[in-house]
Amino acid sequence: MKIGLISDTHDNIQNIRRAVRKFNDKHVDLVIHAGDIVSPNAVESLADVKLVGVLGNNDKDVAGLTSAFNKINGKLEGEIYKTVYDGMKFAVYHGTSIAKREQLIKSGKYDIFIYGHTHRKDNRFVGNTRVINPGTAKGWFFGLFATIAVFDTTSRNIDFINL
Repeated sequence: MKIGLISDTHDNIQNIRRAVRKFNDKHVDLVIHAGDIVSPNAVESLADVKLVGVLGNNDKDVAGLTSAFNKINGKLEGEIYKTVYDGMKFAVYHGTSIAKREQLIKSGKYDIFIYGHTHRKDNRFVGNTRVINPGTAKGWFFGLFATIAVFDTTSRNIDFINL
Protein backbone atom coordinates (compact mmCIF):
# COMPACT_ATOMS: atom_id res chain seq x y z
CA MET A 1 0.00 0.00 0.00
CA LYS A 2 1.27 3.47 -0.84
CA ILE A 3 0.36 6.22 1.59
CA GLY A 4 0.79 9.87 0.70
CA LEU A 5 1.84 12.09 3.58
CA ILE A 6 1.20 15.82 3.69
CA SER A 7 1.12 18.40 6.45
CA ASP A 8 1.01 22.11 7.11
CA THR A 9 -0.57 23.11 3.81
CA HIS A 10 -1.81 26.39 5.36
CA ASP A 11 -4.22 27.10 2.49
CA ASN A 12 -1.58 26.99 -0.25
CA ILE A 13 -4.04 25.75 -2.87
CA GLN A 14 -1.42 25.82 -5.65
CA ASN A 15 0.89 23.48 -3.71
CA ILE A 16 -2.02 21.28 -2.64
CA ARG A 17 -2.91 20.78 -6.31
CA ARG A 18 0.75 19.98 -7.07
CA ALA A 19 0.73 17.46 -4.24
CA VAL A 20 -2.45 15.80 -5.53
CA ARG A 21 -0.85 15.42 -8.98
CA LYS A 22 2.30 13.92 -7.42
CA PHE A 23 0.26 11.53 -5.27
CA ASN A 24 -1.78 10.42 -8.28
CA ASP A 25 1.39 10.01 -10.37
CA LYS A 26 2.76 7.76 -7.60
CA HIS A 27 -0.54 5.81 -7.46
CA VAL A 28 -1.05 6.31 -3.74
CA ASP A 29 -3.93 4.43 -2.15
CA LEU A 30 -4.53 6.95 0.62
CA VAL A 31 -3.35 10.40 1.69
CA ILE A 32 -2.88 11.28 5.35
CA HIS A 33 -2.91 14.99 6.22
CA ALA A 34 -1.13 15.64 9.54
CA GLY A 35 -2.87 18.94 10.27
CA ASP A 36 -2.86 22.67 9.61
CA ILE A 37 -4.89 22.38 6.46
CA VAL A 38 -6.72 25.56 7.70
CA SER A 39 -9.76 26.07 5.43
CA PRO A 40 -12.57 24.06 3.85
CA ASN A 41 -11.39 25.23 0.39
CA ALA A 42 -8.03 23.60 1.02
CA VAL A 43 -9.76 20.33 1.94
CA GLU A 44 -11.83 20.45 -1.24
CA SER A 45 -8.60 20.86 -3.25
CA LEU A 46 -7.76 17.32 -2.11
CA ALA A 47 -10.93 15.84 -3.60
CA ASP A 48 -9.04 13.70 -6.12
CA VAL A 49 -7.40 11.54 -3.43
CA LYS A 50 -8.73 9.33 -0.65
CA LEU A 51 -8.09 11.53 2.40
CA VAL A 52 -7.77 11.08 6.15
CA GLY A 53 -6.68 13.97 8.33
CA VAL A 54 -6.12 15.23 11.84
CA LEU A 55 -6.56 18.70 13.26
CA GLY A 56 -3.61 21.05 13.71
CA ASN A 57 -3.28 24.14 15.86
CA ASN A 58 -4.37 26.41 12.97
CA ASP A 59 -7.46 24.36 12.12
CA LYS A 60 -9.99 26.57 13.94
CA ASP A 61 -13.05 26.07 11.72
CA VAL A 62 -13.70 22.50 12.81
CA ALA A 63 -17.32 22.50 11.59
CA GLY A 64 -16.32 23.83 8.16
CA LEU A 65 -13.40 21.41 7.87
CA THR A 66 -15.60 18.48 8.92
CA SER A 67 -18.20 19.46 6.33
CA ALA A 68 -15.52 19.74 3.62
CA PHE A 69 -14.04 16.34 4.51
CA ASN A 70 -17.54 14.83 4.35
CA LYS A 71 -18.17 16.54 0.98
CA ILE A 72 -15.12 14.81 -0.57
CA ASN A 73 -15.79 11.50 1.24
CA GLY A 74 -12.74 11.96 3.44
CA LYS A 75 -12.37 11.42 7.16
CA LEU A 76 -11.35 14.07 9.69
CA GLU A 77 -10.27 12.11 12.74
CA GLY A 78 -9.87 14.84 15.36
CA GLU A 79 -6.59 15.44 17.19
CA ILE A 80 -5.10 11.93 16.98
CA TYR A 81 -5.70 9.17 14.45
CA LYS A 82 -4.77 5.58 15.28
CA THR A 83 -5.18 2.75 12.80
CA VAL A 84 -3.60 -0.35 11.29
CA TYR A 85 -2.46 -0.59 7.67
CA ASP A 86 -0.88 -3.77 6.33
CA GLY A 87 -0.37 -5.08 9.86
CA MET A 88 1.47 -1.94 11.04
CA LYS A 89 0.12 0.24 13.83
CA PHE A 90 -0.01 3.91 12.81
CA ALA A 91 -0.57 7.02 14.90
CA VAL A 92 -0.97 10.50 13.44
CA TYR A 93 -0.79 13.66 15.55
CA HIS A 94 -0.09 17.18 14.36
CA GLY A 95 2.48 17.67 17.10
CA THR A 96 1.30 20.91 18.69
CA SER A 97 2.36 19.69 22.13
CA ILE A 98 5.97 18.49 22.12
CA ALA A 99 5.37 16.59 25.37
CA LYS A 100 2.35 14.74 23.95
CA ARG A 101 4.20 14.03 20.70
CA GLU A 102 7.20 12.59 22.54
CA GLN A 103 4.95 10.55 24.83
CA LEU A 104 3.19 8.98 21.85
CA ILE A 105 6.49 8.26 20.08
CA LYS A 106 8.19 6.79 23.15
CA SER A 107 5.17 4.69 24.15
CA GLY A 108 6.35 1.95 21.79
CA LYS A 109 2.74 1.26 20.80
CA TYR A 110 3.16 2.28 17.16
CA ASP A 111 5.18 1.01 14.25
CA ILE A 112 4.74 4.30 12.37
CA PHE A 113 4.23 7.72 13.95
CA ILE A 114 3.39 10.61 11.61
CA TYR A 115 3.42 14.24 12.66
CA GLY A 116 3.70 17.78 11.29
CA HIS A 117 3.84 21.19 12.98
CA THR A 118 7.62 21.71 12.83
CA HIS A 119 7.61 22.15 9.03
CA ARG A 120 10.78 20.06 8.94
CA LYS A 121 11.18 16.66 7.30
CA ASP A 122 11.89 13.82 9.70
CA ASN A 123 12.58 10.13 9.13
CA ARG A 124 14.10 8.32 12.08
CA PHE A 125 13.58 5.48 14.51
CA VAL A 126 12.90 5.80 18.21
CA GLY A 127 13.16 2.24 19.43
CA ASN A 128 11.01 0.26 17.02
CA THR A 129 8.85 3.24 16.06
CA ARG A 130 9.52 4.93 12.74
CA VAL A 131 8.91 8.65 13.11
CA ILE A 132 7.99 10.57 9.95
CA ASN A 133 7.26 14.22 9.24
CA PRO A 134 6.64 15.02 5.56
CA GLY A 135 7.66 18.66 6.11
CA THR A 136 5.51 21.60 5.09
CA ALA A 137 3.53 21.64 1.87
CA LYS A 138 3.16 25.42 2.33
CA GLY A 139 6.82 25.83 1.55
CA TRP A 140 7.89 29.28 2.64
CA PHE A 141 8.09 28.93 6.43
CA PHE A 142 11.63 29.10 7.81
CA GLY A 143 13.02 29.21 4.26
CA LEU A 144 12.13 25.54 3.75
CA PHE A 145 11.08 23.96 0.47
CA ALA A 146 7.56 22.62 0.08
CA THR A 147 7.63 18.85 0.56
CA ILE A 148 5.37 15.83 0.79
CA ALA A 149 6.20 12.14 1.18
CA VAL A 150 5.06 8.71 0.04
CA PHE A 151 5.42 5.75 2.37
CA ASP A 152 5.23 2.22 0.93
CA THR A 153 3.98 -0.25 3.52
CA THR A 154 5.33 -3.22 1.57
CA SER A 155 8.92 -2.06 1.07
CA ARG A 156 8.79 0.35 4.06
CA ASN A 157 10.58 2.90 1.90
CA ILE A 158 9.84 6.59 2.18
CA ASP A 159 10.19 8.99 -0.70
CA PHE A 160 10.29 12.72 0.09
CA ILE A 161 9.12 14.82 -2.84
CA ASN A 162 9.75 18.51 -3.45
CA LEU A 163 6.76 20.44 -4.73
